[in-house]
Amino acid sequence: MSNILLITSEYKPFNSSGIGRLSFFQRYLEEQGHNVFILTTFGTAQGIKSTKEYDEKNRIYRAYSLSLFSRRVLSNRRFPVYLKIAKLGKYDTWVPFAVRKGVSLVTQLKINLVLSSFPDFASVCVAEKIATLSSTKLITDFRDPPYWIYDQIQVDKKTLKHQSVIEKVVRNSDQVIVCTQESRKSLSNFYDIGEKITEVNNGYDLDVISAIIDSNRVNQDVVEVVHIGSFYSKGRDIKPAVIALEKLAIEKQKKIHFRLIGDAPDDETIREINEVAKSLKISIEPPVPVIQALTIAKQADVLLLLQGSRFDRQIPTKLYEYLALNRVIWAIVGIEGETHKLLKGYMENVVLSNYDDQGDIDDGALKSLGLEAKYVDCLKLSRQEQAKNLINLIDSFSKDLESL
Repeated sequence: MSNILLITSEYKPFNSSGIGRLSFFQRYLEEQGHNVFILTTFGTAQGIKSTKEYDEKNRIYRAYSLSLFSRRVLSNRRFPVYLKIAKLGKYDTWVPFAVRKGVSLVTQLKINLVLSSFPDFASVCVAEKIATLSSTKLITDFRDPPYWIYDQIQVDKKTLKHQSVIEKVVRNSDQVIVCTQESRKSLSNFYDIGEKITEVNNGYDLDVISAIIDSNRVNQDVVEVVHIGSFYSKGRDIKPAVIALEKLAIEKQKKIHFRLIGDAPDDETIREINEVAKSLKISIEPPVPVIQALTIAKQADVLLLLQGSRFDRQIPTKLYEYLALNRVIWAIVGIEGETHKLLKGYMENVVLSNYDDQGDIDDGALKSLGLEAKYVDCLKLSRQEQAKNLINLIDSFSKDLESL
């Protein structure tokens, strides 16, 4: 069995979809007999509270990074120092402290495998340095490909730094994990590493879905459409969906409540939404813990998935969760992407709309409100099923270590 050091700048009790994948990796690998230890930032850096007892229970070790409060002070409009100097993102200051701590932990805990996850540049940078300095095997999980693979970019000093980090990470990783076939293809073609890529799709956590209790909403005469997560103009523009639902509210005399749960959009986006929505009720709600978010989703009439062609190589975690909840899904997506391909196999509960066609989005809104959800078996999409590729990979590494 392996002793694994998982490097991640954010971890429990912080809450995000990326952490959900990594905490599942920890739990699943430990269930298979491996020992997983976490190296992350101080709680003050993440804006959370953690106790010694909590960290010991979850095998969490922490290294210094500038606090959330300090970053905010140094990132205000009048004094935006941190934004200029932090080339690896908000946890840039964590890197030297984490490397020193991690190298020490490799010896202390007899670590023989380092695991990290991208798109956090600080995490993969730390992991690569620790693995290289301690001559330890390295696995890097690419939840998303680096942005320069799929975006047209203007190369600046920050981008050059990012590219330098990822080139080292890819070169020195003993294995790279990806979430989709298109991500595999993109990374393989860009970095010529086809021989060391393993696909571990994201999936949903069976244990989390099983914990959701069925219940009915109080106000049943209102159609509730729910979007969970962030939205923004480039790739996840919410306005076409608002336009379509506003038309329905007026033309079909429907009472529609559009709930946007997640990070607050910018003031300009809120203004534009409010200009459109006159008959449609819209509420912008803050992020909530996963169980609470999925409980809200389970009660909704329609779940909106929003993903432009910019993200064609990716499949968001919430899509798997939406499918597992057996609710109606209105998917406004790129028609050539991985998400579109996956959804074509589950059309009983899915209405597909072309992200780039307002007319198709209008039609999709009407169809989704008229579709009745059915039970569809999605067990093969669970993380428990997907993670079998991960355990096969870790087990093969363990055998190699035992033979040395």
